[in-house]
Amino acid sequence: MRAPDPATCGTTPRTRTRANPRRRAEEGFTLVEVLVSGVVLVIGLVFSAQFLASAVGRVADADVRSLLHQVASEEIENIRALPYEDVGTTTGHPRGVLLAHEQRTVDGVTLDITREVIFVRDASYSGPYPANYRRVTVRVAVAGQSRLQPVEMTTIVAGGAAGGSLDVTVTDSKGDPVPDAQITVTNTHLVPNVNIDSSAIHTDSQGHILIPGLTPDPTPSYLVTATKPGYNSAATDPPVVVQDGTPYTVVQLIIDRLATLVVHVVDGQGTPVPGLSLSITGPRGFDRTVTSDQAGTATLADIGYSTSLDPYVVLVVPDQGYAPASASVVLDPGQTQDVTIVVSTGGATTTTVAATTTTLGGTTTTTLGGTTTTTIAPTTTTIPASGSLTVRVMYWKDGRLKPLKDAEVNLNGDKKKTNDQGYVTYTDLALGTYPLQISKNGYRTYQQTVTIDGAVYLEVTLEKN
Repeated sequence: MRAPDPATCGTTPRTRTRANPRRRAEEGFTLVEVLVSGVVLVIGLVFSAQFLASAVGRVADADVRSLLHQVASEEIENIRALPYEDVGTTTGHPRGVLLAHEQRTVDGVTLDITREVIFVRDASYSGPYPANYRRVTVRVAVAGQSRLQPVEMTTIVAGGAAGGSLDVTVTDSKGDPVPDAQITVTNTHLVPNVNIDSSAIHTDSQGHILIPGLTPDPTPSYLVTATKPGYNSAATDPPVVVQDGTPYTVVQLIIDRLATLVVHVVDGQGTPVPGLSLSITGPRGFDRTVTSDQAGTATLADIGYSTSLDPYVVLVVPDQGYAPASASVVLDPGQTQDVTIVVSTGGATTTTVAATTTTLGGTTTTTLGGTTTTTIAPTTTTIPASGSLTVRVMYWKDGRLKPLKDAEVNLNGDKKKTNDQGYVTYTDLALGTYPLQISKNGYRTYQQTVTIDGAVYLEVTLEKN
């Protein structure tokens, strides 16, 4: 039987078509492709926004910097238009009409304006006064903002500096120059008073400054003071004379880094003594009273240095139940110095007087008008005076003094070992002079004689062999 002819059938035959993978891939984006595209778009937008913000910020900064230059230039021109005698600050030297500091709002921007005026000298000038120019420095900055650097402009105004001059040099205790030391000059004798207190008046890199144009005063009334953060201050004592023209008045001041004094108060056994009042006097009129804390310590921070000619003197305030004790301290600049005060109740002398009794009748020693009186003579008992010796033995370790334990201390044959804090104490010693020897293996033996005349404290440092 023949198969039916497809051409004559009423139905269309089914055909199979294989799908083209490339065509299916081109029909749309997958989810991953959409996500990647979104991330790329977001990153691009972020960078574009940052670039636009940066560009806007740079334009704004350029506008503000242009404003700073404009204001500084106007300031310089206005100052140059002033009469010569008015070119100065109201609190500085030379004295004038300018404010040393001013805050002003210009085009919506708040500005800090600083003005400094100082005397300077032309190298070719040979007149009787040390300066013939005034140098003006104007600094303009955005208030409360440090991102943009301030704009600074300087100009010179010609004129003169008649009057007297101070030639000031500031050094440390070793004689090295102290730069950037602030100098103030006052004179309450003159009318109007002189009060020069300007940041422009400071020493140069050589610790020197020349201050001309001062009103002459034949009386010693000019007070010159040098200060610097972290240093003690110094002033002319007594004040100095400033004369017209030459010679200049020469002033030399010494300041140095502040130091710290730590006072430890202990008894003869090395136990801290809290609540003890100490009087501390020292150089440059230093006078202070402090009290030891629970650890027996009193700390005086940020005080000036001292020398062997003018040391700090630490004294136990009297009437606290302890024998007098004191120490002299040489305090180096910028250092922390520990000093130990050993206090003791010390020896005592007691006098006892027997009572006198009067008896009527009985045995008579003396009879006056029938009255019999028996008298017991007074007796006096005196406890011999004695002293004490507290020795603390130290040694050097890591650049600092440390207490040395178990060092043998031999006082006239009486041997004792130092405790953890390096202390050993002898009490009830008869007053007099004793041989003393201190030794320990690995250290050089120390020998001396010691005089006991009360409560004596001795600190010894042993050197290693």
